Amino acid sequence: MRTHAARVWVFAALAVVAVGATAWYTAAAWRRAARQADASSSVAGPPALGEPPARPYLMVRSTASDATWRRLVLVPMATPGGPGFVTSLACERAYFAGDRGICLVEASEGLTTRYYADVFDASFARLHRIPLTGVPSRTRVSPNGRRAAITVFETGHSYAETGFSTRTTIVDTVAGTTLTDLESFDVLRDGAPFRAVDFNFWGVTFAQDSNRFFATLASAGVKHLVEGDVDTRRARVVRAGIECPSLSPDNTRIAYKHMLRADGFWQLRVYDLRTGTETSLALEERSVDDQVEWADNERLLYHITGERGADIWSLRADGTAAPTLVRSYAYAPASVR
Repeated sequence: MRTHAARVWVFAALAVVAVGATAWYTAAAWRRAARQADASSSVAGPPALGEPPARPYLMVRSTASDATWRRLVLVPMATPGGPGFVTSLACERAYFAGDRGICLVEASEGLTTRYYADVFDASFARLHRIPLTGVPSRTRVSPNGRRAAITVFETGHSYAETGFSTRTTIVDTVAGTTLTDLESFDVLRDGAPFRAVDFNFWGVTFAQDSNRFFATLASAGVKHLVEGDVDTRRARVVRAGIECPSLSPDNTRIAYKHMLRADGFWQLRVYDLRTGTETSLALEERSVDDQVEWADNERLLYHITGERGADIWSLRADGTAAPTLVRSYAYAPASVR
């Protein structure tokens, strides 16, 4: 019995180390990508528009080395590479839907760096400031604008004291308050309760009803696609192997990144929720470490970071055409319909 118990404890310790290492790598990779996106060229962005474009438009974070750097820029969906309207908001990551947006910010307060989620309206005026518990990673807003999901990297969890973990919360954008933490949800896998100390959630994408959502749940080195319900605080595992899901506007398909190599190489794929079939978007031969965005029901948008900064590219969701450049010196696209 002692020998068996010792083996169990050794296995548990190795699992803890693996989880901590994976979370640390994810956090480090995200910070490295953000630095690459900000490391900019000497080229300025296109001329500015005098007023916001009509919907649909694309909201991006500028990486041009001019006065627009880090600012949110709005460009017409029909001419996304041309002039854009430069807003007053500077964000690490942002999203907008309905009549509300979220701007994740890093603020230096004396010798301390703090992080916040700023809720803003259609005129890009800040309505609320919500303190965050870690480094901003991703955010999404529900189609009606009334809820938002925010993921941050944290330190100090008991199972990963030397690494990082994620925390994903759902906030009420009207009240400016936190509604719930995904780690408090009741999760089912194959109809049975599923719970582990190493749960990490990220990559929320909302359905049209603004209550149902999909997200990534990682545990014991496996990434699961989960479908959740904000009102009931329940979720279920749909299938394994899906990371950073993005739900199509018609709510029928999930675009996601699939890790091909452990050193950090991701390929884009699309999973059909109706048929269970998958489409590999192998015509994009570069690694895409992003939660992609749907421009419409046919096209995906995502950023590629490199030495000169970041650019936004488009790819057909059926995998039938090579990727095309959408906008240079831009990061984290959000389609505003």
